[in-house]
Amino acid sequence: MARFAYEVRGPTGQTERGTLEGKNTQVVTRALQAQGYFVLSVRPAATTRPSDQRERLRQSVAAIFYPISSKSLAIFFTSLRVLLSTGMNVSQAMRVLSEQTGSPMLAEAAREMSEEAARGRPMSEVLTRYAAAFSPTTVAVMQAGEESGMVEQTADRLAKHYDRSFQLEQSYRWQTFYPKLLVAAAILIPTVPPLILGGFGAWLRLLLSRSLPLVVGITIAWYGWRALRNIESISEAIDRLKLSLPWFGKLARKTATARWARALATLSSAGVPVHRAMVVAAAASGNKAMEKSLVKEAHRVLEGRSLTEVIAASRAVPPMTVDLLTAAERSGSYEQALEKVAEYYESETEVGGKQTAVAVGMGLYLLIALIIAIMVISFWGGYFHSFLQYME
Repeated sequence: MARFAYEVRGPTGQTERGTLEGKNTQVVTRALQAQGYFVLSVRPAATTRPSDQRERLRQSVAAIFYPISSKSLAIFFTSLRVLLSTGMNVSQAMRVLSEQTGSPMLAEAAREMSEEAARGRPMSEVLTRYAAAFSPTTVAVMQAGEESGMVEQTADRLAKHYDRSFQLEQSYRWQTFYPKLLVAAAILIPTVPPLILGGFGAWLRLLLSRSLPLVVGITIAWYGWRALRNIESISEAIDRLKLSLPWFGKLARKTATARWARALATLSSAGVPVHRAMVVAAAASGNKAMEKSLVKEAHRVLEGRSLTEVIAASRAVPPMTVDLLTAAERSGSYEQALEKVAEYYESETEVGGKQTAVAVGMGLYLLIALIIAIMVISFWGGYFHSFLQYME
């Protein structure tokens, strides 16, 4: 018997670490799952702590400064689905991906997953080691797919998720393109007279004095935001704030509910115990505040409460979801109801995301236009003031 170090999430959502003896990682993982834990990682205890600390530091730095794009992840999971559909096993498919992907981190992760799969270990165990590439949502959804034996369908689902994310990002980039040009114009246009009258040196000094503070401020804010999102307590507070916002809150809740419903439907159809399914699906929502609310109530199913009662008590999902599941409870068609919930909210969030992109773009446009108007009025006001003084 070997000793393994584990990291799990308990029934109330707290993270716990410890060691446990077992024949291998699969046996230890199943033993922890049987106790109602959501397993984050299981590794040999002798080689875990020093390497884990360095690995966590490396992944934290990579998550802040070298994040993997949605486009790269969409291509990665699409390729995985295609390879699995040809009859390859996970180990073979991951070996091919490790040679084809253009991202060094994804190639490293694919290579490790190929080796682990050849030993009979799950992919989700490797995904947790690459937090810079794979979010907790991705890990939870993949774990659900592995437990249900639907890895190919899960890869397709993740590919579609990241493809939608990429399309939404492209929409935001397009809608904010013109305001970005206005920002550049607001910085550059006032520096043209010094360029003509004072030469290149004077122009460069003025340009740096105007643009450098803005660039430094944006850079600090961007990477500072990424660093804060890596702290679980702060991430939960941010997610809770997102849910409370008037417009964005509804959109964020519907997005998280769609992810949760998809994962719970997959687990339920595979016969995973309800309590275990709720814990994994809560992590798949991608919202720390919603996850905590759902996991906090999950233990009630062990006390004999129905799934609908537990979900209603959490107050995490929209009321329409509870109403639909209440109706489905009588017919026993939970999976179909959850799939419908996911389809409905995915459709709504796609439209809402595009509307938000247009609104943000228009808001930036009006803000920059106002700033330029103030600059023009200030310039001509100063000009006429000087002219009047000269006339006197």
